[in-house]
Formats: sequence, C-alpha cells, structure tokens
Amino acid sequence: MNGYLIRAATLDDAENIFRAHKDSVENLCTADYNAEQITMWLDGRSAEAYREAIVAGNLWLAQDEIIQGFVEIDGHEVSKLFICGSSAGKGVGKELLRLALTKIRNAGYAKAYLEATVTAEKFYEHFGFRKVGEGNFSRGNSPVSIEIIKMELDL
Repeated sequence: MNGYLIRAATLDDAENIFRAHKDSVENLCTADYNAEQITMWLDGRSAEAYREAIVAGNLWLAQDEIIQGFVEIDGHEVSKLFICGSSAGKGVGKELLRLALTKIRNAGYAKAYLEATVTAEKFYEHFGFRKVGEGNFSRGNSPVSIEIIKMELDL
C-alpha cells in the first residue's frame, strides 16, 4: 500500500473519518443500493459516531494527504471498514482488514465476525469469510433498510 500511513485514529480525525465514510457509501454502494437506502444509511451520522471507538483504541485509518479509509473493531467483530471511492481496489481495504484481524486474533478470539454490505461480500469472501446468515440494517425508525450478509472467519 504505497504512500499510505496506517495509524490509530485520534479524536482530531473524527470529522475526516465521517467524510471518508460518507464518500465510501455514496461512491461505492450505489450499484447495490438505491438513493433512498443510501440516504437512510447516512441519515443522522456525524463525527460523534466514531469518538467512542477512537477513545477505546479500536479505530485505525489509512491516510495520505487525506483519510482514504478506516476500520473499527468491537470485540471479535469488524464493525466498520470503509474505503473512499478513489482508493477502491488499491489495497487500502486489504491492509486495514489485515490489521483488524490481527488485533482480534491477538485479543484471543478464535473467530472474526462482520456484517457485510452486498457490495463488500465478495471482498470478504476473498479473505476466507463465509456467509453465516442474512439480515437487514436500518437507522432509527426508518421503514427503509439495506440487505446485509452476516459472515465469519476462523482465525
């Protein structure tokens, strides 16, 4: 991953992490989810959403001039992995996922879990994740939802 620094996020990064998250959803997921679903997904999100994970030391980012992607873990779960549209296919996601899996393994977990978007399912399969279920994601009381794929990896 030439030209990128992977590092732990700081509270000063929260706004730029939010921008990277928004960029990822708006630029990489529109082939699989409609405009109404994208709007629901991002509705109500802000930089505040990342603060707890940052303070806990569970969020890392890939950065060159700007944040190109980030990964967050919660116990044995890869709870977030988002890459800016311009960085897709350049190894950013691979490096961040490897870091997350190493952290999960080093914490003593035998399995990693995640809930993938339809967009990201093939990416995770490439790393050995297998589908263990399906579900839907919705924010608040929205009647709009997106399909998700529940996946696991033996570590």
